Amino acid sequence: MTSSTAETSAAAPPARSPAAPAARRPGVMASILRNHRRMLAKVLPLATISEGAEMLLPILLGVVIDRGIVGGNLAFTLLGALGIIAVRLGGMLLWIYTFLASQKACMYERHRLRVGLTGAVLDPASRRIRRPAGEVLSIATSDADKASDVLDLLPWGFPAGMVILGATVWMGFQDVWLGAAMLIGIVVMVVVIRVITPTLSQRYDAQQTQAAEAAATATDLVHGLRVLQGLGVQSRARAHYRRRSRVALEAALVNARYSGLSSGLTTLVTGAMLAAVVVIATVRGLQGDLGIGALIAVVGVARQVMGSLQGLSGMPVWWASMSTSARRVRDLFADLGREVDDPALTLRALSVGRDDRGEGTAARRERRGAAGGLHIRNRGHGRSLDISVPDGTFVAVACADVADADAIIDAVSGPDDGDGLQASLGERPIVPEQRASLRADLLVEPHVVDLFDGTLREQLATRAPETAATDGSDDSWADAALHAAGAEDLLRILPDGYESRILDRGSNLSGGQRQRIALARAVAADTPVLVLQDPTTAVDAVTEQHIAEALVDARRRSDRATLVLARSPALLREADRVVYVRAGEVVAEGEHLELMDRDDYREMVQR
Repeated sequence: MTSSTAETSAAAPPARSPAAPAARRPGVMASILRNHRRMLAKVLPLATISEGAEMLLPILLGVVIDRGIVGGNLAFTLLGALGIIAVRLGGMLLWIYTFLASQKACMYERHRLRVGLTGAVLDPASRRIRRPAGEVLSIATSDADKASDVLDLLPWGFPAGMVILGATVWMGFQDVWLGAAMLIGIVVMVVVIRVITPTLSQRYDAQQTQAAEAAATATDLVHGLRVLQGLGVQSRARAHYRRRSRVALEAALVNARYSGLSSGLTTLVTGAMLAAVVVIATVRGLQGDLGIGALIAVVGVARQVMGSLQGLSGMPVWWASMSTSARRVRDLFADLGREVDDPALTLRALSVGRDDRGEGTAARRERRGAAGGLHIRNRGHGRSLDISVPDGTFVAVACADVADADAIIDAVSGPDDGDGLQASLGERPIVPEQRASLRADLLVEPHVVDLFDGTLREQLATRAPETAATDGSDDSWADAALHAAGAEDLLRILPDGYESRILDRGSNLSGGQRQRIALARAVAADTPVLVLQDPTTAVDAVTEQHIAEALVDARRRSDRATLVLARSPALLREADRVVYVRAGEVVAEGEHLELMDRDDYREMVQR
């Protein structure tokens, strides 16, 4: 509710959970595993059987060679061959089933985390955050995807580990030294993984942080492209992004070096283990302790184990990326005051929930009545600030300090902390828990303009009441909104009128055009209480005067209350009452012409 962005975001569920305490941060990977514990309970045993079938093949082959081929038993050889084919086929079918099940779960979790994070960011019940948009986007996409890979790792990593232990036991039964060689190799592998993983996690964290900062810089540059071109500083902008990207590249290269070191060490360990097993098995074969089939079985099992260990050697890198990404997702949820298992952020809740303004209900089809006005007062002591905007009035607040204007915007947006100003709609306090339910009666349009990709009509219809014919059959409501915003000329300037496409953030418009469209969108919403912050700073004086007159005329209704924070003489003149705020206190109140007798007020307005 702090901006039109929040007002026009995806529908949010009617019931919301309270914000999670800062100290409580449920693990993302733990949540993922809990959601799919039934799948894992079925897939892990089947995947272990599938992996065991692969390991069993060289053993069966050795038995067939010793008892069938070398022993001259044709029937045993044929039956053994059929058994090998059956084991291979069964293992392959099990692998296909477990792979599809785990991948389906992995894709589902990626979708759930992306949608949950997006829902949390857009939900007015969440705390406001001060993170760059590019960083939030990076976490909600790249990190959410990587954290979900735990469902891809477990159905392979766990069975591989179990089968390796089983193969080690079998080797020990064949020869104690073979089992010892296998066991030593496994222990060394575990030690290497344990030592390298923490360092890899730190390096991966640094890489992801730098990549997110580079993405944030790229997002800012794209959104400010017209400004950069107008200033003629494209080269400096490119150089700035190159520096950011270079830092991200260096972080990635450092991470790659550590990943390469990890892979090299584990490859060395597995190679040494395989060599030791082959040498010991060959010696035992030459001594007559192992038959030709058993020797082939031992070498085949050792080769299978080496392949599995080689795959497991990538686990430090994989785990580092997953755990780091999961922590970044968890921290973003925590910053928003939410948690990954928030009932209001489930896929079902977000899909069936509706905006609290009441789409499709009689409440939205009818014009909303008065909300009881807007009231702002101090929570603390020592300063006197009490602003009341009754229904039927158009009040302007002129702040000598921008910080005071920002404090008022924070108050009417529902502050996350308990300090500062307190605001209410009639008798209803504006607090984080009530932000969503108050959206039907309150719209806050801050100074920063956010437009979305779509036609001009779609921009204006973002929050238009259902009584408006947004299908284009009757654009009288849109005409009135454009008139109130002094933007009628856009219908002549834009090539297709209301069907003209507006690019993301209005990148194909001038600053004044963007500002006027945002103002027209706010007027078209026809909310009982409207709060505007510097709505005319990007237009010339003549247009500003026209907007002031038309805006006041559009909003001066007995069941409508309007608060404008501005220093514009045109808006201050047209307001029913002007409240002059300085150093956090109301120092004067009255009509604009009366306040012009004050030197400090006059100096502020003429500045």
